[in-house]
Amino acid sequence: MDITVTIDDKDVRAALEAVVQRVNNLAPLFHQIGQYYEGRVLENFAKESDPAGNKWTPLSAATMMSRLGLHKGFKKNGALSAKGKKIITTKALLFQSGDLRKSIHYQSTNNSVIIGTGAINNVPKYAGVHQFGTNIAGRGKKTTIPARPYLAMNQGTTMELAPRDRDAIVNMVQSYLALN
Repeated sequence: MDITVTIDDKDVRAALEAVVQRVNNLAPLFHQIGQYYEGRVLENFAKESDPAGNKWTPLSAATMMSRLGLHKGFKKNGALSAKGKKIITTKALLFQSGDLRKSIHYQSTNNSVIIGTGAINNVPKYAGVHQFGTNIAGRGKKTTIPARPYLAMNQGTTMELAPRDRDAIVNMVQSYLALN
């Protein structure tokens, strides 16, 4: 006696085809990741902290003095003027002209997303200096500019996502590929 079994796998094939279609069109996913991460980087600037939430190193006294300028923030007797107090208390870290913050953008395609300074605009020359920090020597002086990571967490000369961002992006990928 022969027994014939027919398996109706239309639903399984349809589900697999849906996954294949999503994998072949990752542009919406990369766009979503770009929007999210650009917002996170701008949040780092607003909170003056790295992607893990650690506060950036405050400005040195020398940097604050240079921002005040010769006649801008001092009274004739050398005391700090009201304008000088305002400059010191309201001036944000990594914000002199706003160029660095304004240069943060993302650019996404069907198979990638680029996030950072100059993804669309020109990269300010000092972007890496602030991300990684540096030592500068000149005119008989040595100056250390501390790292103030704004894009991702520094790991030597490379960077990695903060756990919060990594988890958020993994969730985006899982949601995008999930079948509803």
